Amino acid sequence: MLKVSARHTGPPLPEAEDPSCTPANQCLTVQILKSLFAPRFRPVIDRILMIPGLSGLVNIISLGENQLFHTIKMAEKAVMLPEHSLLQLGFTTEELVTAVLFHDIGKGGEIDDSTPVNFRLKAKKPPKLLQKYSVPDKAIFLDPIHRHIVKSVAVAEAHDLPLEIIEAVALHHHIKITPEVLQAVSGSLALTSFICEDIQHYRPSQYCASGSSLAQVLGILDQLCAIERRFGGKVYLSVEPDKMEDELVKDLIIGVADSTDPRLELLEVDLCGTESVILLDLCSFGAYVCTHSEYQVQAVKKDVLNTIRSLTRVNGSRQKDAVGLIGGDEFVIITPVKSIQAMEKIVHRVTSAIKTRTGLNCHVGFGFGSNIPENFHQARCKLNLRKDGTQRPDAIHPVFYGNIN
Repeated sequence: MLKVSARHTGPPLPEAEDPSCTPANQCLTVQILKSLFAPRFRPVIDRILMIPGLSGLVNIISLGENQLFHTIKMAEKAVMLPEHSLLQLGFTTEELVTAVLFHDIGKGGEIDDSTPVNFRLKAKKPPKLLQKYSVPDKAIFLDPIHRHIVKSVAVAEAHDLPLEIIEAVALHHHIKITPEVLQAVSGSLALTSFICEDIQHYRPSQYCASGSSLAQVLGILDQLCAIERRFGGKVYLSVEPDKMEDELVKDLIIGVADSTDPRLELLEVDLCGTESVILLDLCSFGAYVCTHSEYQVQAVKKDVLNTIRSLTRVNGSRQKDAVGLIGGDEFVIITPVKSIQAMEKIVHRVTSAIKTRTGLNCHVGFGFGSNIPENFHQARCKLNLRKDGTQRPDAIHPVFYGNIN
């Protein structure tokens, strides 16, 4: 290593280059960032990198939250909303994502709390630029934390964005949320009534401006992120995704839910209603329960469920299987696969992995050729026939039964 004398009086020495700024490392960073999100969100990551100044939000921390991360979280929620729901409100997913990407682009050091600065919030009248975009004179404008809105609007204008998008950017901290728009968003994101009440009645003296549905949805997404920051977790699902999937699978196989169920959209599963059903039952699980603690019993069921899900997911495609625990030791796979040979491969892969991880074997049955409830009934009948048959229960590879008509 080259040593430099502390008495150096010549021209300033060049600073060492940050190795993270090399093109190769930047490319790796982008790849890692994209890997954290669903495939349909990756084009949004590309857009973020293409908008000048937006990536600079990575250096801004406000209320303990990185502001580029805040923008990404909002964009992720925007992409989750069904396109047909947004079209009914009068705008597209593309327009909403654009509004999200520009809504905080003007943020700077005035709200950065990474280096504490003492300042007082001052309630002022909205600047004339915001009044131009329907922010009423009576609305509370908090300086300096709302100062970025003016800058964001100016940047949006410089990019020659459509007027409705610029208006949404201008209004997102002052837009009054109507029940109709909130209901549309809450239905798509499965928001609880508590969250909806919080959004509906939050700071009425500030959120008092009338505006478009686009501005309202942008305001809702911004408030959702604030609520998540407050509670330290996701709030847009009424239950955890795994639990939701379990309940959905139960409802599908008994016929109280169908391919139009909104939970499918949240779980990123596409069904047409005629998918095949594979039913797996853990062999001799009653004996296992008698010789192990409840903690171990629940842990092994969770392990089996996670194993099945990890082996039946199709990366990069919405044609993934729905998997659920429907009983004490019964697991269901709802899959678009319709050939016996393909299902045998799925079952062999899954049961072999379960055997390897837990030491447990499985009784298996499957059905196809009809709707999901009927296919499940066929799978149940075939599995029961196997359990009553003569095959050894400790066989590693189960015999497959299915509807072969």
